[in-house]
Parts: sequence; C-alpha cells; structure tokens
Amino acid sequence: MWIRSAFWTGRPKPGAEAVFASAINEELTPALRELPGVRDARALWPRRLEDDPPGVHCQILVYFASLADVDRMLASPERLALRNRVREVAELFDGAISHIDYEVA
Repeated sequence: MWIRSAFWTGRPKPGAEAVFASAINEELTPALRELPGVRDARALWPRRLEDDPPGVHCQILVYFASLADVDRMLASPERLALRNRVREVAELFDGAISHIDYEVA
C-alpha cells in the first residue's frame, strides 16, 4: 500500500478559515476519492499538539494499492482538472503545500 500525504503548512488567511475548511472537507477530499487509482482520502486537522511539531494546519492522506496507482492518479486528466480548484483554495491560505509519498510496510 502507498499513501500520498499533502501538508498544508501555515494558516488560512484572516476571515477565510471556515471557507478553507469547507473546501477541504466538502470539495477536495471527496474529489480526491474519485480520482483514478485512489482507494480513499482523508483530511486530518491537528487538535492536540505535543513537543513543538511543525506548523501543519491540515494534512490530507490519499490511499493507494500500489505505486503504479499513485502514478496513474498523478498522470490523470481528472487530477489535472482538480489542480485548478486546489490553486483556488490555496489562494485562501498563507503558507505552502508539500507532498510526501509513503510506502506502507
């Protein structure tokens, strides 16, 4: 199994907190579940912090059966279309988005 993790590091712009959270929970995460090769997608919202972790405001996990499925999703026209909406949501955010692909043992 593989997991692709998107880290939203920073904070929503002032006044955009609810719109940002709604876009992640009600649009982007459900849309990710529909992309080719994706088994599931979940949004994680840090609520209890310990030992001074990095400033991750939200983390999205996307689950795949194989690395080939990760690559299939990344190359899909559906993902390319979704990237436009991700860019719009990113306009509500002061920070950065980064990704890590994990192999799960």
